[in-house]
Amino acid sequence: PSRHRLLSGASLSVQRASTGAMGNQCVIGTLRDSYGIWLDNTCWVECTTNALGIMGLGKVKDVQDGLATFYWPGLGQYVYGSNDIYYYGMRRTMADITGVKLQEGAFVECKNGRQGIVREVTELNARIVFGGWGGSDGLYEQRDVDRYGIRVLTSARRQCAKTGCV
Repeated sequence: PSRHRLLSGASLSVQRASTGAMGNQCVIGTLRDSYGIWLDNTCWVECTTNALGIMGLGKVKDVQDGLATFYWPGLGQYVYGSNDIYYYGMRRTMADITGVKLQEGAFVECKNGRQGIVREVTELNARIVFGGWGGSDGLYEQRDVDRYGIRVLTSARRQCAKTGCV
Protein backbone atom coordinates (compact mmCIF):
# COMPACT_ATOMS: atom_id res chain seq x y z
CA PRO A 1 0.00 0.00 0.00
CA SER A 2 1.09 3.54 -0.75
CA ARG A 3 2.38 5.63 2.14
CA HIS A 4 0.92 8.76 0.49
CA ARG A 5 -2.39 9.95 1.81
CA LEU A 6 -4.25 12.19 -0.59
CA LEU A 7 -5.81 15.11 1.28
CA SER A 8 -9.30 14.67 -0.13
CA GLY A 9 -9.34 10.98 0.77
CA ALA A 10 -7.64 11.21 4.13
CA SER A 11 -9.44 9.79 7.10
CA LEU A 12 -7.35 10.77 10.08
CA SER A 13 -7.93 10.40 13.76
CA VAL A 14 -5.50 12.33 15.96
CA GLN A 15 -5.45 13.36 19.56
CA ARG A 16 -5.85 17.15 19.67
CA ALA A 17 -4.51 17.61 23.20
CA SER A 18 -3.18 15.54 26.02
CA THR A 19 -3.22 16.20 29.72
CA GLY A 20 0.19 16.79 31.25
CA ALA A 21 1.30 17.16 34.86
CA MET A 22 -1.06 19.05 37.14
CA GLY A 23 -3.83 18.95 34.50
CA ASN A 24 -2.08 21.27 32.02
CA GLN A 25 -2.90 20.66 28.38
CA CYS A 26 -0.16 20.24 25.79
CA VAL A 27 -1.35 21.01 22.28
CA ILE A 28 0.24 18.82 19.62
CA GLY A 29 0.75 20.81 16.44
CA THR A 30 4.38 21.11 15.50
CA LEU A 31 6.56 18.89 13.38
CA ARG A 32 10.24 18.71 12.50
CA ASP A 33 11.83 17.46 9.33
CA SER A 34 13.91 14.29 9.49
CA TYR A 35 16.98 16.41 10.30
CA GLY A 36 15.41 18.17 13.31
CA ILE A 37 14.47 21.51 11.67
CA TRP A 38 10.97 22.87 12.44
CA LEU A 39 8.44 22.81 9.61
CA ASP A 40 6.05 25.71 9.09
CA ASN A 41 3.51 26.65 6.46
CA THR A 42 5.94 28.74 4.43
CA CYS A 43 8.71 26.20 3.87
CA TRP A 44 9.63 23.73 1.15
CA VAL A 45 10.98 20.21 1.64
CA GLU A 46 12.84 17.66 -0.45
CA CYS A 47 12.72 13.89 -0.01
CA THR A 48 16.14 12.34 0.55
CA THR A 49 15.13 8.64 0.85
CA ASN A 50 12.44 6.18 -0.30
CA ALA A 51 10.92 8.59 -2.83
CA LEU A 52 10.38 8.61 -6.53
CA GLY A 53 12.34 11.25 -8.42
CA ILE A 54 9.10 12.76 -9.72
CA MET A 55 8.25 14.18 -6.30
CA GLY A 56 10.66 17.13 -6.52
CA LEU A 57 10.20 19.79 -3.86
CA GLY A 58 7.00 19.99 -1.83
CA LYS A 59 5.53 23.07 -0.13
CA VAL A 60 4.21 22.81 3.40
CA LYS A 61 0.70 24.27 3.36
CA ASP A 62 -0.38 23.60 6.95
CA VAL A 63 0.99 22.11 10.17
CA GLN A 64 -1.37 21.20 12.98
CA ASP A 65 -2.27 18.37 15.31
CA GLY A 66 0.97 16.52 14.59
CA LEU A 67 0.27 16.39 10.83
CA ALA A 68 1.44 18.44 7.88
CA THR A 69 -0.29 19.07 4.57
CA PHE A 70 2.15 19.20 1.65
CA TYR A 71 1.56 20.36 -1.91
CA TRP A 72 3.66 18.51 -4.49
CA PRO A 73 3.46 20.30 -7.88
CA GLY A 74 2.11 17.83 -10.40
CA LEU A 75 0.98 15.37 -7.70
CA GLY A 76 -1.40 17.35 -5.50
CA GLN A 77 -1.87 17.69 -1.74
CA TYR A 78 -0.98 14.97 0.74
CA VAL A 79 -1.04 14.71 4.53
CA TYR A 80 1.94 13.26 6.42
CA GLY A 81 2.75 12.56 10.04
CA SER A 82 6.19 12.35 11.62
CA ASN A 83 6.64 8.67 10.67
CA ASP A 84 6.08 9.53 6.99
CA ILE A 85 8.41 12.53 7.22
CA TYR A 86 11.18 10.29 8.56
CA TYR A 87 10.42 7.50 6.08
CA TYR A 88 10.89 9.84 3.12
CA GLY A 89 13.81 11.65 4.75
CA MET A 90 12.08 14.98 4.24
CA ARG A 91 14.50 17.86 4.64
CA ARG A 92 13.56 21.52 4.83
CA THR A 93 15.10 23.56 2.03
CA MET A 94 14.85 27.00 0.43
CA ALA A 95 13.11 27.47 -2.91
CA ASP A 96 12.08 30.30 -5.21
CA ILE A 97 8.41 31.18 -5.75
CA THR A 98 8.05 28.49 -8.41
CA GLY A 99 9.55 25.69 -6.29
CA VAL A 100 13.07 25.69 -7.76
CA LYS A 101 15.64 24.93 -5.06
CA LEU A 102 17.88 27.89 -4.22
CA GLN A 103 21.57 27.04 -4.61
CA GLU A 104 24.75 28.99 -4.07
CA GLY A 105 25.71 30.89 -7.22
CA ALA A 106 22.21 30.93 -8.72
CA PHE A 107 21.18 34.13 -10.48
CA VAL A 108 17.82 35.39 -9.16
CA GLU A 109 15.32 38.16 -9.83
CA CYS A 110 12.66 39.85 -7.66
CA LYS A 111 9.22 40.71 -9.00
CA ASN A 112 10.35 44.37 -9.19
CA GLY A 113 13.12 43.37 -11.63
CA ARG A 114 16.03 43.67 -9.20
CA GLN A 115 18.60 40.95 -9.86
CA GLY A 116 21.10 39.25 -7.59
CA ILE A 117 23.19 36.19 -6.85
CA VAL A 118 22.61 33.63 -4.10
CA ARG A 119 25.71 33.73 -1.92
CA GLU A 120 24.84 31.01 0.62
CA VAL A 121 21.86 28.85 1.54
CA THR A 122 20.79 27.03 4.71
CA GLU A 123 17.57 25.22 5.54
CA LEU A 124 16.15 28.42 7.05
CA ASN A 125 17.42 31.28 4.89
CA ALA A 126 19.43 32.43 1.90
CA ARG A 127 21.93 35.26 1.65
CA ILE A 128 21.38 37.07 -1.64
CA VAL A 129 23.70 39.76 -3.01
CA PHE A 130 22.08 42.38 -5.21
CA GLY A 131 24.35 44.35 -7.55
CA GLY A 132 26.90 41.55 -8.06
CA TRP A 133 29.32 39.88 -5.65
CA GLY A 134 30.54 43.27 -4.40
CA GLY A 135 27.04 44.67 -3.87
CA SER A 136 24.86 44.82 -0.79
CA ASP A 137 23.42 41.57 0.52
CA GLY A 138 20.51 40.52 2.66
CA LEU A 139 19.36 37.45 4.55
CA TYR A 140 16.02 36.14 3.24
CA GLU A 141 13.75 33.60 4.91
CA GLN A 142 11.22 31.65 2.83
CA ARG A 143 8.42 34.12 3.60
CA ASP A 144 10.67 36.93 2.26
CA VAL A 145 11.37 34.97 -0.93
CA ASP A 146 7.60 34.60 -1.37
CA ARG A 147 6.87 38.26 -0.50
CA TYR A 148 9.45 39.66 -2.95
CA GLY A 149 8.64 37.13 -5.65
CA ILE A 150 12.23 35.91 -5.93
CA ARG A 151 12.76 33.40 -8.72
CA VAL A 152 15.79 31.61 -10.12
CA LEU A 153 16.86 32.80 -13.57
CA THR A 154 19.85 30.52 -14.12
CA SER A 155 21.31 27.54 -12.32
CA ALA A 156 24.31 27.67 -10.03
CA ARG A 157 26.47 25.96 -12.65
CA ARG A 158 27.16 28.91 -14.91
CA GLN A 159 30.69 29.94 -15.78
CA CYS A 160 32.10 33.34 -14.86
CA ALA A 161 35.06 35.04 -16.50
CA LYS A 162 36.51 38.58 -16.32
CA THR A 163 33.99 39.68 -18.92
CA GLY A 164 31.00 38.51 -16.89
CA CYS A 165 28.95 35.42 -16.23
CA VAL A 166 27.61 33.26 -19.05
